[in-house]
Amino acid sequence: MSLQLLLTVVVLLAATIPTIHGEDDLRNNNNNYDNGNYALTSSTHKSLLIAAGCFWCAEQAYEQYAPGVIEVVSGYAGSDGIESPTYRNHPGHYEVILIEYDPNSTSYELLLQYAWRNLDPFDKYGQFCDRGFSYQSALFYANEEEKLIAEQVRSEVLDLHPDWDNESVVVPLLERPFFWRAEGYHQDYYIKNPWNYEYYKERCGRTKRLKEVWGEEQYNCYHDLELSCFNKTAVNEDGVSIEAVVNVKNAPEESGKVRGAPVWGIIVAVVFAVGVLFLLVVGFMTPCKKKLSIEEGKDESVVEKEAADLP
Repeated sequence: MSLQLLLTVVVLLAATIPTIHGEDDLRNNNNNYDNGNYALTSSTHKSLLIAAGCFWCAEQAYEQYAPGVIEVVSGYAGSDGIESPTYRNHPGHYEVILIEYDPNSTSYELLLQYAWRNLDPFDKYGQFCDRGFSYQSALFYANEEEKLIAEQVRSEVLDLHPDWDNESVVVPLLERPFFWRAEGYHQDYYIKNPWNYEYYKERCGRTKRLKEVWGEEQYNCYHDLELSCFNKTAVNEDGVSIEAVVNVKNAPEESGKVRGAPVWGIIVAVVFAVGVLFLLVVGFMTPCKKKLSIEEGKDESVVEKEAADLP
């Protein structure tokens, strides 16, 4: 074999090897999944893509409370979105999470049930306090089988809530687009910045609204580390009921307390208050100086007039 031919073969082989966590398209052809620029940790795992508002909160909900979840990654996805989106520039993209899961420990169907209980199905302009297209909700399917399951789960949700108007439930079921992983500082935000995270989540009204929509009991069932409502079990993709495993990152449970403003918020507030005080002081002093100058001018005029009247 000539050297040139050998180099050609090497180049062709290299071109077929995906770059892990790079910008290349990492596709699992066996399952018709498009994991975008994220590589699953095992070839036996599957993934699911959902948009449920702020990806910080969606990531926490799945990593802590959903059974069989291996990893959750925040990112961007949208069939009409730009290439290589960023947090500052992602038109046409939803904020999404990619959920890597073990099909022997959970199922696409069960994880969709969790998705519904973590979004407001009536809000077509965003989710909770966040407004705009990128914060709207959406559930994605990778193939016809998943599409049928997604439609079935939606029907089951509506059956459980006969008082809901079908037309008012605005969560779309969409074909799964390419996934772009978000910047590193967004990943595991609830673990790395618990104070800021809990302050944002509470102020945004996420938990309050979810309880209003789904009811206190149903909310608690899907946000329970003990899975008390499900007897600590989960049904996998083979239809077998097994012992459920949650919170694989062993993250501390939310405090449930109403957090005060985070440190950065306090600093901003103090700087703002000092700035306002400075403007007020300057605004008060300026007319006083002008008045003083006028009075001094009058005094000088009186003295000059008196001097002129002297014989």
